Amino acid sequence: MSLLYHERLADLAAQAYQLSDRLCESCRDLHALWPYIRLSRSSTGIEGQGSLVANVLRRLISGGRRDVLIAGAADTGLLALVARAAAGQSVNIVVLDICETPLELCRRFAQQWSIPIKTLRRDLREFDDRRQFDVVLVHGTLHFIDEKGRLTAATRIRDSLRLEGRMVLLFNTSKALAPVPHDDIHAEYALAVLSELRSRGIPLPDAEAVMHGRLVDHSRRRQMREGAFVEAADAERLLESAGFKTISCEQIDVPFSAKAADYVSRISKRRFMLVAESNSRKSGCLSNVI
Repeated sequence: MSLLYHERLADLAAQAYQLSDRLCESCRDLHALWPYIRLSRSSTGIEGQGSLVANVLRRLISGGRRDVLIAGAADTGLLALVARAAAGQSVNIVVLDICETPLELCRRFAQQWSIPIKTLRRDLREFDDRRQFDVVLVHGTLHFIDEKGRLTAATRIRDSLRLEGRMVLLFNTSKALAPVPHDDIHAEYALAVLSELRSRGIPLPDAEAVMHGRLVDHSRRRQMREGAFVEAADAERLLESAGFKTISCEQIDVPFSAKAADYVSRISKRRFMLVAESNSRKSGCLSNVI
């Protein structure tokens, strides 16, 4: 794999853990832990170079769509993904998030690699830049927004796209789970993450007991987000209501650690990539429109 726009993920994780204490509010555990979860291969996180997502982004950008919005970023993973997809081409990248922690991480990464970016601290439901972007990448962000807010956010994204613009949406489908405060699945998840980090020689930024407790709390909050989309058609219906037309929707295989894969199978989680355009345009087959 090329080292171009490579994330030093262990260093990033240590930075995120510290920054989240100072810059985060209710999202503190998410941004403190997310790079460590990525390191443990326990998430449906960033798809790598050569993936379906990277290839679609590369084709969109090489086709002349050069103004890109990253609508929600937990860390630098999406910025690195877009930068690799746009390698050798001039692009304008805006990173939007409601929290300052991932924006600061992205600014540091951009400075390291001399990537010209703009960061914007904004709630996606209040985003009002109209007809500014050729591509909007939405990677899991809608799962953090309630049902009513998801429609608002999707409509705002549609309004931000130019006539030939495309939205690339990454989302999960899973069964909704009733919250069980003492469900052993959360402790099992935390132990799986820590075990994988230990086996990979990743130093922890805090005492293992503290990390375990934070991972358990994170897992419980994540459980509340399961079931936002039970099947892929749920996402397609949401986008149709927001004025989009689906061009393609494909399942993505994501490699997990063995223990994480067991958890994912228990809640029937699947990952999908959906490409959409404004419903005011005529749709065609994927090879023609992308």
